[in-house]
Amino acid sequence: MKRKISSDRRDDERRKGDERRGRKRREHTRLVYPQASAPKVLNANFNIIDLSQNGISFVCRDDCENCKKPISINSTIDLKIQFHDEEIIDLKVEIRRCERTLHSQERTYAGDVKKGITRKRIAKEEAYLKDNFPGFLWATSELL
Repeated sequence: MKRKISSDRRDDERRKGDERRGRKRREHTRLVYPQASAPKVLNANFNIIDLSQNGISFVCRDDCENCKKPISINSTIDLKIQFHDEEIIDLKVEIRRCERTLHSQERTYAGDVKKGITRKRIAKEEAYLKDNFPGFLWATSELL
C-alpha cells in the first residue's frame, strides 16, 4: 500500500476544489499597474492597464468619433512600450476584445501579444511593482 505525504494530499484537495469551482490557474503572470506607473506607449495615445507575456489590455485616450486610425477586432497593431527603467520594446498585438465604459466613453482593448514579452522582463516589472506598490499589487490580485 502506497502512502501519500500530507502535502501531496493537500495539493490534490486544492486542485479538486479549483476544478469544482471552474477555476484554472493562469499560464502567465498578469501584471496590473497603478495608473501613474504603467509603462508608456510611445507611438499611440494609450494607457496600459495590465500585461503578461502573451497579452495586454489598454485604454485608448483618443476621441473615438474623430479617430483617423480606428482599431478593429482581429486587427494587428504595433506598439512601442517604454518601461520604468527606460527599456523600450516593440510589440505586435492582435486585438481580441473591445469594451466601452458607460460613464467615460473610453474604449478598452485587450489583445494577444504576437511578439511576446520575455519572462525576464515580466520578472523585472513584478519586482518593481512589489517594491514600489506592494499594497496595490496585493489588492488587485484579489480582484483577478
